[in-house]
Amino acid sequence: MNLTSSKHDMDFLRTLTVLYAEDDEEVREALAHYLRRRFAKVEVATNGREGLAAFKAQPADVVITDIKMPEMDGLEMAKAIKALAADVPVIVITAYNEIDYFVRAIEIGVDRYVKKPVNPEELIDAIGKGTQTRFQERELERANRQLLESMQHTIAALARAIEMRDPYTDGHQKRVSQLAVEIAKDLGLSEQQITGIRLGGLIHDIGKISVPLELLTTPRKLTATEFDLIKIHARAGGDILGDIQFPWPIAQMVVQHHERLDGSGYPAGLKGEDILPEAKIIMVADVTEAMSAHRPYRAALGPDKAIQELRAGRGIMYDADAVDACLRVLERGDFTL
Repeated sequence: MNLTSSKHDMDFLRTLTVLYAEDDEEVREALAHYLRRRFAKVEVATNGREGLAAFKAQPADVVITDIKMPEMDGLEMAKAIKALAADVPVIVITAYNEIDYFVRAIEIGVDRYVKKPVNPEELIDAIGKGTQTRFQERELERANRQLLESMQHTIAALARAIEMRDPYTDGHQKRVSQLAVEIAKDLGLSEQQITGIRLGGLIHDIGKISVPLELLTTPRKLTATEFDLIKIHARAGGDILGDIQFPWPIAQMVVQHHERLDGSGYPAGLKGEDILPEAKIIMVADVTEAMSAHRPYRAALGPDKAIQELRAGRGIMYDADAVDACLRVLERGDFTL
């Protein structure tokens, strides 16, 4: 397939930067003018040494070079550039009678060859083929970004559904998500994990959609039976999310955010390492925010009570590292209760 035949691929080529080395001024100026109309940036060099210096100063996406040049020829420059960045395509402009240079080019790992006199369209085609792998990688990155955005929109829609039914639960989820993210950052987790924790926190109480609204908003202390009904929200949340293929274990975060290290939590009474690391973080953020904030059935217990609960349960009910990180976050003022 000719890469340059596709408009989308030509759009990709226009994002590339090119280093072009040629000692013949007339040829260099004419071809550089042609390339500048088709690529994001074209840096020119009059010999290999100058080209290598330019590449070291600002690596290009593609290198185009003549072979016979003063001070350092094109193949010496190509060899040095390949040593610095083996994946950068190098396209050599060669004449029919340069057999020795052609063999050297193969040994160096030159990607493409264009014969003299240069046909500009053939050169563009060589650049397209030489950058095909990079094009495919960028397309994959673009597809992954679109998938991530789609997932985030799905979670945002679910959060809006909760907000329409119960504004209190929505506000709680947002704050738990914010605190959980700060805890995850303090622990040095990857951006991928942090994104999953942020999204999981935003809908960790989604299962409350299945709980009668009057129980969530009652202004009195709940009975044991009523509290048992509320406790079904953890497993219900997992059921709601179970068929959605997220790139993060969000359904498990939702199901497990009320588990405890000692097995005293619900819905499954999981212990220790059986609990997902992300769920351990959301668990700590959830307890901290819930105790600090007002609930319809009780007044806010306040930050001091929340911190006291964390310290008392550290390493027993709550993950010690998550608790320590949460306390550091609060002490620094990265999150305010």
